[in-house]
Amino acid sequence: MPLPNKRKGRRLLLVMTGHQNSALLHVPDEITLDVLRYLDIHEILALRKTCKRLDALTRDHYAWLVMLQAQKNYAPLPTHLQDPYCWTHLSSRELERVVRRLHEIHRTWLMRQSTYFLPGHDESCVLDPLFSNDDGARTIYSVEIFLDRWLLCIFHEKLVEVWDLDSAVRSPHQPVLCRRQRVRGAGSFSSAITHMNYLDNVLTIAVSCHDLCHVIQVQLHTSSVVYLPKDQDYRQDIQFRTIAVIPFASPIFNLRAVDPAQSLLLLGLPTSFHLLNWNTRERTVVHMLSEEEEELWNGVVGAIFLTMRHILVLKAHSLEICTLLDKPKAYVHRHGGEPGADDSGPSVGPASQMAAAVHSHFFPSTTFRGVSFSRPVVRESKPHPGGSSDPGPTTVTLQFLAYDVLRGLFQCSVSVMIPPSPDPDNPHTVLPPLDVEVYLVAAHNMAIPVALGTDDGPTPRSGLSHGARGFISACALGPAGRRGVWVERRRGAVRRVVYGFNAHWAGSDDEDDEDDGVVFGKEGGSDVRLMKRKDDNAKTGKRRKGQKNRGFQPGTPISVADSEHDVDSMLARAPRAIEGMEVYEVNSYDLRDDITHVAFSETTGVIALGTRKGDIRVLGRWPTGV
Repeated sequence: MPLPNKRKGRRLLLVMTGHQNSALLHVPDEITLDVLRYLDIHEILALRKTCKRLDALTRDHYAWLVMLQAQKNYAPLPTHLQDPYCWTHLSSRELERVVRRLHEIHRTWLMRQSTYFLPGHDESCVLDPLFSNDDGARTIYSVEIFLDRWLLCIFHEKLVEVWDLDSAVRSPHQPVLCRRQRVRGAGSFSSAITHMNYLDNVLTIAVSCHDLCHVIQVQLHTSSVVYLPKDQDYRQDIQFRTIAVIPFASPIFNLRAVDPAQSLLLLGLPTSFHLLNWNTRERTVVHMLSEEEEELWNGVVGAIFLTMRHILVLKAHSLEICTLLDKPKAYVHRHGGEPGADDSGPSVGPASQMAAAVHSHFFPSTTFRGVSFSRPVVRESKPHPGGSSDPGPTTVTLQFLAYDVLRGLFQCSVSVMIPPSPDPDNPHTVLPPLDVEVYLVAAHNMAIPVALGTDDGPTPRSGLSHGARGFISACALGPAGRRGVWVERRRGAVRRVVYGFNAHWAGSDDEDDEDDGVVFGKEGGSDVRLMKRKDDNAKTGKRRKGQKNRGFQPGTPISVADSEHDVDSMLARAPRAIEGMEVYEVNSYDLRDDITHVAFSETTGVIALGTRKGDIRVLGRWPTGV
């Protein structure tokens, strides 16, 4: 019989162990193992020292299997251990090793850290003469960590580096530069994007300069910090493989997303985007059928492929789900020209046009500057037994962590329900309506808009309260959406602080989390009482004349804000606060020492920081005995 909670389990164990006739020794093993599941690791290790019988029971395979299942509810697991099926192949000793290391990381990763190591650069980085930098310093474009082991650094000076962080655990305590590649082309990198395929551990890197776009792939290996499978040796040999070099149609395009399964690059503009196939060189111009709510700059902050036909785009003031519609209509395209233009110049492949319906959610008074997405989770509904064999809807969920420089940090959950296409053989003919819900799960509020018409004194010129008198300069969310970090600096001060936090997970199975979150933003053209789209205009994100959003009720998924003030109030009273812990602090007296980039390993808690002048600093604690 399962015990109600951990406290009663411990109480029962104390009664059994404290009985003068050693009642615990007469209890069947099955009941004792059921009691052990409610104990912490240090309590189990202490119980192991009491007698031989308990020593044997605390080494039982089932006991550690249950504890690893419990850990999965609050701690992210390495990618090669996320499938519970692979746990059954681990011995009890291996299971214990994994559980103890994950427990130690969970306990220590938010502790303050004062030690770090610096990946060194053995050569200066100089651009071509037309774009030469003054002192050979590097300028970081992005810093990311993959598979809890590989630190990817992309520099504007057409340089890509991959460092092995596992080597810092071993001797000597210094990461190994595994691969460096200079990319040819005019000017510096103007954009870069990455995609990690967790099925085969292949990392795809797309970088663009003034006239060329390079697509590079590298096969990565599993980290050994938590657990290394027996059939995999500790390997550092990785090789860059350039799979495509594509002439860019225009230098104003920025890489926004990449989908290696379709060999597609997403090139973004504010009101449209292009899909570029690096195998066929075909370029599809996608026109988005939506209207901006306000005449404000609403640039793209980040984008990610949800499915082969659905793309999530986060802009400064809105979130959009783009659904590709009709089949592309081809026309001849040369040298970046439009149809009917001069065909002189090198051909960059055929081009076509396509439309996309956009489902928009607007965030008034919020200007996002940076975002970090978790890995999208796709769930396909199975037909009911004995019922219709027609496929059910597909649900895609993900988390994202976005920051407004002044207003703070916002953790959101996005759920997109995609009905099946009426014609599977021709999915572009009909556009089924989508159900899109955007929840604000937690927030770290800083400056808050001041309501007009209050008697609290004159309204500040900025319209915002003084808040925490700080700025957020970077943030990162783990692939599982379970942990995150951000960098904050005080206005008028030299103090820079790195915060880490255990994210409130919208996918939690706890009953208390079912109704967490408030609906975030105003959805254009929807009947907010039902979150269903009742009219054709809703499909394109357009609002009927006179149509309004209705009342705002926190904590329910069937309403949205009615006005900007309601949304601002919602942001100020988020359901939960992001409870960040200071893990690192530094005083930067030179603006070039400001921390502008942050990345981290969600499983191990290792944090990588990049400064404005190109230095990289890695913080972290690793379990002992690796």
